[in-house]
Amino acid sequence: MECIKDFFLHNFKFLPSSEFDEDLPGKGTSIYEVIKVEKGIPIFLEDHLNRLYNSADISNLSINESYCDFEALIGELIKKNKTVDGKIKIIIRFANSGKSEKDLLIYFTPQIIPSLEDYENGVEVGICNAIRSNPNAKIYNTIARKKANDRIAEENIFEVLLINKDGFITEGSRSNVFFIRENKVITAPSKEVLNGITRKHIVNICTTNKISLFEHKVHQSDISKMDALFLTGTSIKVLPVKNIGKNEFNPDHEVLRKIMELYDQARSNYLFSKT
Repeated sequence: MECIKDFFLHNFKFLPSSEFDEDLPGKGTSIYEVIKVEKGIPIFLEDHLNRLYNSADISNLSINESYCDFEALIGELIKKNKTVDGKIKIIIRFANSGKSEKDLLIYFTPQIIPSLEDYENGVEVGICNAIRSNPNAKIYNTIARKKANDRIAEENIFEVLLINKDGFITEGSRSNVFFIRENKVITAPSKEVLNGITRKHIVNICTTNKISLFEHKVHQSDISKMDALFLTGTSIKVLPVKNIGKNEFNPDHEVLRKIMELYDQARSNYLFSKT
């Protein structure tokens, strides 16, 4: 079930979740954002809205709503559903025949929350030959999502890393990926991936705390040379990877654990600033 809780918003109107049409976002072009809510506060909301508008600009689309509109609607949705912790998705659908906005959907959606054991021991990850057609824009893509989900289900793993036609790892199907080698953090060039909000904060954390970070292409043949890997995302935060197939990594790497601690602190600081 894509839409959970009692109510969702469709074009500024509250409707019961039983009336949610899961096929609607796939009709035409849809851009979207996913925002984590804790203690009734949408975390890093400003960053998410900036990326939503950026996705529209890259796709040559125009959003009717203002920042204040989104902030107010999200607040109303939280209150209407009496839910202070969860994950909210914003979808803006545009017509097939043009670039005019047709539907605005805002609703609570299920979230994948790693276990404490996952954070301690890391998760299993696979690979999938796929790329985003427009990596810097967060565009609804049911075909790519299904391909990744099928691979995840088939291999009983947490996530798959996307590999382009040249064999380079770009990102996860629903996350960004970072590698650690000789205490240096490596991630794919920004222009080739969806610039995740958590990814943005990890880059800032590394820069501020003098942790060596490089944007560099990593080929799948170099996976075995890495000391540690971690995924980042709205729901998963900073999540260690324990293996990709037969290649095993250190989920307790000192640099990785420091980044996890600093990111949790950044989230806590944001929540405190909004209370």
